Amino acid sequence: MTSRGASRGSGGRTASEFSIDLAKMYAIKLSGPEPGIAEKAVFWLLNSDFHVVACYRYGQFADRLRERNRFVGTLAVASHRLWNRWTTHVDHADIHHLSSIGPGLLVMHRHGVMVNATIGDNCVIHQNVTIGQHIAGGDQSVPRIGNNVWIGPGAIITGPITIGDGATISAGTVLSKDVPAGCLVAGNPGRVIAQNYDNAAMLNFAMPEAAPSA
Repeated sequence: MTSRGASRGSGGRTASEFSIDLAKMYAIKLSGPEPGIAEKAVFWLLNSDFHVVACYRYGQFADRLRERNRFVGTLAVASHRLWNRWTTHVDHADIHHLSSIGPGLLVMHRHGVMVNATIGDNCVIHQNVTIGQHIAGGDQSVPRIGNNVWIGPGAIITGPITIGDGATISAGTVLSKDVPAGCLVAGNPGRVIAQNYDNAAMLNFAMPEAAPSA
């Protein structure tokens, strides 16, 4: 599972993460993993799901750039915050810049998506999903979500909980308790309704193999 702040590496890490995000979007939303230039251009310009993910990745880059070059980085951070404000108001989606999210992020039907969390690789988030802090008691802890997790429309996930790798959160689930790996969760409050549930067809994407180290 990705730990909070784990994506705060080199600028190349963000580029690599975003390239995998793009590969997943192309494979699922376009004609395949290698769409034509014209199809890509239209997608970049008009697809709001893409804009939400791109804005988040740019925010990660801007925060790191400020650590290396305060002046240039501050300009980048300011431009990100403006872009994020626009995304929040126009696309009704906000992925907080302090979130740590692994590669292969896919936002489906971005409307109403609000995220402040640590999330692993190859995650799918549908519309009207809220992931973040508990409001009561001043608890600012956020959820920790593993790899290969599918989160359905209208799900609410709050507090310092852990969701294991390969979990599936059904539409409309309200979740404030830990979820073991590979479980299907549904209901309000959310409860495990199946174990060893295979969500590979729902994720519809296989992460690329890591290059062997020299």
